[in-house]
Amino acid sequence: MQRRDFLTAIAVGAMVALTLGTLSAESSSAEKGKSPHESASSRKVTILFFDDQRLNLRDNVVRKLGRPELIEEAIYKDPHGHASNGYPQVFRDERSGRWRMVYQIITSLGGHEVAVVAESDDGLRWKPLDTTGEVKFAERVVPHQVHELEGLAEWIVFVDPFAEPAERLKGLRAKFQHGIAKPGKTMLLVSPDGVRWRLKEGIEWQNPAPDPPVYVFWNEVRQSYCITTRPDVMDRRLAVMETKDWENFTRPELALQPDALDTPLAEAYGMPVLSYEDYYIGLLWLYHPPPQPVPGGALYRYKGGHVDCQLAYSLNGWHFQRGLRDPFIPNGAPGQPDSGSVYPSSMVVDGDGSLLIYASACTHEHARKPPDSGSILAYRLRRDGFVFLESGGGVGVVGTRALYWRGGELELNVQSQGGHVRAQITDHEGVLLEGYRSEECESFTGDNTAWKPVWKGGKTLAALANKTIRVEVELDNARIYAISGDFIPLSAPSCRQFEIHGVVPTPRPGF
Repeated sequence: MQRRDFLTAIAVGAMVALTLGTLSAESSSAEKGKSPHESASSRKVTILFFDDQRLNLRDNVVRKLGRPELIEEAIYKDPHGHASNGYPQVFRDERSGRWRMVYQIITSLGGHEVAVVAESDDGLRWKPLDTTGEVKFAERVVPHQVHELEGLAEWIVFVDPFAEPAERLKGLRAKFQHGIAKPGKTMLLVSPDGVRWRLKEGIEWQNPAPDPPVYVFWNEVRQSYCITTRPDVMDRRLAVMETKDWENFTRPELALQPDALDTPLAEAYGMPVLSYEDYYIGLLWLYHPPPQPVPGGALYRYKGGHVDCQLAYSLNGWHFQRGLRDPFIPNGAPGQPDSGSVYPSSMVVDGDGSLLIYASACTHEHARKPPDSGSILAYRLRRDGFVFLESGGGVGVVGTRALYWRGGELELNVQSQGGHVRAQITDHEGVLLEGYRSEECESFTGDNTAWKPVWKGGKTLAALANKTIRVEVELDNARIYAISGDFIPLSAPSCRQFEIHGVVPTPRPGF
């Protein structure tokens, strides 16, 4: 089993990090109850198109970003406060069977920062959950409060599907103070349901405390929980640290920072990470500050400027890189709920395989938060829809490097309205295999996230089990989002070892 965030318990995922979940079932193909270190001898592998690492042929195709679509009916405004920095985490409550969202607000009266919870039947339409009957606080200011006011600055929630039920949810809380040399404090809280929280005594996960947000994801390659964080207060770059036991934590190591391809003076505000298929996908919050700091604020830029979301990605969950620099979730038009800033922070998988991405947002620029300007949003993205390759004028072709095909069928996530998609198979050296030419493939027209090519006579890739092959996909006015199947991507040496010496390749996680 792969111990991934891609479980029903989570939305955020890590992105998460954004942790992941599903609206249709409480667990995914990563079954509960198995050792986190087990790995299936064969499993589906997916190639996404952030870069050309898995390809050796690209002819007349263009790489483009997918774009999540805002779900208008899912726009949620908390009736008691401002949610522009809500950082929502969505998960299914096992006891009630309903969806819950833990987030934070700044109250309309008093300006308190408060951790709160809402519920939903469908993961789209939310109502505050009254917790007054379940938990008591020394100072309660809103009915859906889930944490004492004292000591709360900002926090995020991670749903750990491998923890005991009483500690299924973990809250990483940081209390920090801007401009003061004395470092703030970090704490770890646990909960079975997002309503009742308990402090884990004596655990400090980062010192000095960063200003949040921080995010958690399970890293299958490293067999650890990884945390994306800032190196220090107001140091708007991204670092990564890890823990295997929630008691001992490594020091943060720098993972990603803005560079010369970004807008002038851009800063990395935060990055939830999603464990998705064979990738770790970062939802990078990029802050585009004003050219001049506010008077008296030369140490850092704070008021004004927009925050949008770019994509970062990694094969090992430790070293991240970026491809296309256009926003994945851009700011909306003036007056739209995400026109000033948007902070995607969790994701779940809907019953049709599409992805629901949850974000807090504001109509105003950074740190300008008049009443009623903040909301929590949901966006929908097609399965594997982060990036795609699209044919230019005429026919385009995408070809993989050599793959060791372990068995089963090939699946292609494609759109081809007004055109067609066909596939052909070659050996590892690019020689077409008899019966698997594109001319013999049944053409596909339409929209299918898991189209299985079939050739004349009913031939499929199942007949090529335990062989090295290449897949070539012909696109005519079409897009491809992913190539999936039970295979191992090969390097040239591992391919030669198999072809010459019969050495069966083994997977290389993280490569």
